[in-house]
Amino acid sequence: MKKKTFRRLETLLHFLTAFIILIKAADLMVRGVYYPGGILLGLALTILIISIYWRRLNIKPRQARVTCYYLEAPALLLMAYVLHLEGNESLPHVFLLSAFIYPAMGFISSKRFKRIKNHSL
Repeated sequence: MKKKTFRRLETLLHFLTAFIILIKAADLMVRGVYYPGGILLGLALTILIISIYWRRLNIKPRQARVTCYYLEAPALLLMAYVLHLEGNESLPHVFLLSAFIYPAMGFISSKRFKRIKNHSL
């Protein structure tokens, strides 16, 4: 897969994740659960702002992607907890698994991983 295609898919992943978080935040706010809904709304808006306006914020593209991964992880963890409290059976497990995978993906797409990989070879 070409590098440009991979980066576009990665950006699409951030937008989809932020959109899912926004939907759940709006659902929680409508039901009157303001604290988790407000936290999810804040994290989702921050992810969208960083994904869209990384040039105006003077953030490097790689740093913006890594930051998005690290911001999405606690949001997904909170969504897993809220879904567990709502009584869903398998959906919290999916969000919990993705909450643990997202920081790993952030580390893999950072420069530190490449330095460690090149140093060990």
